[in-house]
Amino acid sequence: MPLSFEEWKYAFTNTFTDDEARALYERYAIPASGAILWGGVLANFQPGHQDTWVDYHNDDRAPLLFVSASEDHIMPPAIQESNAKHYKSNTVTERREYEGYAHLLPAQKGWEQIADDVLDWALRHAK
Repeated sequence: MPLSFEEWKYAFTNTFTDDEARALYERYAIPASGAILWGGVLANFQPGHQDTWVDYHNDDRAPLLFVSASEDHIMPPAIQESNAKHYKSNTVTERREYEGYAHLLPAQKGWEQIADDVLDWALRHAK
């Protein structure tokens, strides 16, 4: 399932200039399987644990940081916040939101500071 440039820009690079978005599209956009979409759609109709199943009460899991970009159309901050609230274990679960960023955050100016922030978080919570 390929994405058109317009779909790519909306989903991944909505805060980038058209020229930046086009260059990233030409470099990174590749067709992907539609199976992930069907898996999500059919999950409620198939018995047992699906690929998307998560043990939200697992106290043995690693600390989890949700990184949210304020302008993300795929995983907006409200969805990230909802996801984080599902985790009920005694292990650290936190969320950080970065203002002005799109879904393709690692390709946006200033990503290095966010990477340092996330690395510092991970090192503070390492066992």
